Amino acid sequence: MSAVQERRFGMLVKHLRFVTILGITLLFFLYKGISYAAIGSYVPVVFIVAILALFIAGFYKSEKAFIRVLSFWAILVVLWSFVRLLLGIVNQFVKPIPEGHVHGQLGIAGSLLSLAFLFAGVYLLRNRKKVFG
Repeated sequence: MSAVQERRFGMLVKHLRFVTILGITLLFFLYKGISYAAIGSYVPVVFIVAILALFIAGFYKSEKAFIRVLSFWAILVVLWSFVRLLLGIVNQFVKPIPEGHVHGQLGIAGSLLSLAFLFAGVYLLRNRKKVFG
């Protein structure tokens, strides 16, 4: 590892809360990707592997590239959470879908998960430059 990469790694270790939240979001989507691959849909796992590859490439390229990948990921997490919350509201108040899987994903537990990821995405987006600042 070069001196610049060691410095970046040291900055990440110094900001453990940020790295923990980032890790939780990435691991959650990796878990989801693997679980969907187990039932025959490989698109989510390919997507998260591509994101992880971007993180690795950005880490080794430069701080600016890594911050861009962080920004991209945080925006994706915020959008995913917002869309899930919006669909949950529509499902609850406008036209409920009677299917159990959809209700389980967009019910109270799903809304709380989406809200937690919304806060995590906003936290990552707001603090990404503090880690390398």
